[in-house]
Amino acid sequence: MELDELSYRLFRCYVYRLAYRKLGDHSASEDIVQDSFLRFAQYPREAVGNVGGLLHRIANNLIIDRARSNRRRAEDALPEDGMEIPGEEPSQEQVLIDKQRLEQASRILDQMPPLRRQVFILRRLHGMSSKEVGAAMSISPAAVDSHVARAVLALHRGFAAAEEQTISR
Repeated sequence: MELDELSYRLFRCYVYRLAYRKLGDHSASEDIVQDSFLRFAQYPREAVGNVGGLLHRIANNLIIDRARSNRRRAEDALPEDGMEIPGEEPSQEQVLIDKQRLEQASRILDQMPPLRRQVFILRRLHGMSSKEVGAAMSISPAAVDSHVARAVLALHRGFAAAEEQTISR
């Protein structure tokens, strides 16, 4: 199955966010993205009815496998001398990074047309279905999906531009 560049970018972003949300590790999330698309490429084109659904299932299975593997390794490596194990709380650095990314996302969302911003917020942040958002906003579910795709692309481009600026400094 082949994807055009826009579809690849959208699905790549989606799979990465799914993996990062569950694993909290950039490197592991990138691995999940690559492995997901490698497995996806092995499916015959005619066997794939829902690209997003299949990628979600593949990524979720890979995430579960990785978590199980990490858990087994962690159990094997537990110290027996009563050494203190650090808590699950994020570091101060991670809190600051997350805060900056949230502010950056907010700025990007503020630059979007109001309808697109509202559709994106209802669909992605409030978890409403395309049909529910369409009914609430008096637009078709296809228009909802189009607005969400454009919003995700704008966010991706905004984050990429900010990253390039950071790197070029």
